[in-house]
Amino acid sequence: MATQIEETRKKIAPQPLFTGLLFELEKMAVPGQRILFEACQKVLKEKQVALTPVLWSRYGLSAPLAQGLGRLLATVDKKSLSADKLAHEVKELFLREISRPAVKLNAALDALLTDADKHNIKIGAFTFLPDEQAQALLAQLGLQERIRLQVMHKTDVTLPTPKCWLMTCNAIAVPARRCVALADSALACNAAIEAGLRCIVVPDEFTAFQDFGGADQVVEELKDVHAKELQALLHSCSFRQLK
Repeated sequence: MATQIEETRKKIAPQPLFTGLLFELEKMAVPGQRILFEACQKVLKEKQVALTPVLWSRYGLSAPLAQGLGRLLATVDKKSLSADKLAHEVKELFLREISRPAVKLNAALDALLTDADKHNIKIGAFTFLPDEQAQALLAQLGLQERIRLQVMHKTDVTLPTPKCWLMTCNAIAVPARRCVALADSALACNAAIEAGLRCIVVPDEFTAFQDFGGADQVVEELKDVHAKELQALLHSCSFRQLK
């Protein structure tokens, strides 16, 4: 009789509630924004156009790159140059640079992932890199066994959208309401919030001026984020309902 009761209890025992931590691979794991900026700066320098961080932000050159370049070229009276061609050159250089062996895993993210693993937090990341290159970067950083990667296959999508975050939630099998997003920009933050995630923003030199209203936390450095804080944000999230 006792055995039957124990078996029944096992069958009806509640399943453990997992939590998740999500981020964009090339923005958080490596300094992708800086690498892209320097690639664009180098290509434009060959065309006698001096690119500064201020111009980068003013013309929205992070993405879509071709559109931002078009606006910049019109302003500096370089309309004869093809924005699409320059964007292609920048992307090719960016892909080469981000694949260099010298590109290492962000030490602060490494520490956070180790901390999150100790607290049984599932880790997911999405990327806009081509599939083969994304997997190579994952291996180069030693993250194959540590995170679940969601590759965004549509080449026309180059900015974080709610769908990007939700697809990554599905990849780690954790609902959005139980996930925290690490974002580096207002656009990524707003997309995560719209998708129903909690969000911690870690702005970089190109996004520090942006408005992060709605974010759960804004920190100066990634090292200021800890697993216990992630869990604290999610403590009551099982009761949240999306409108």
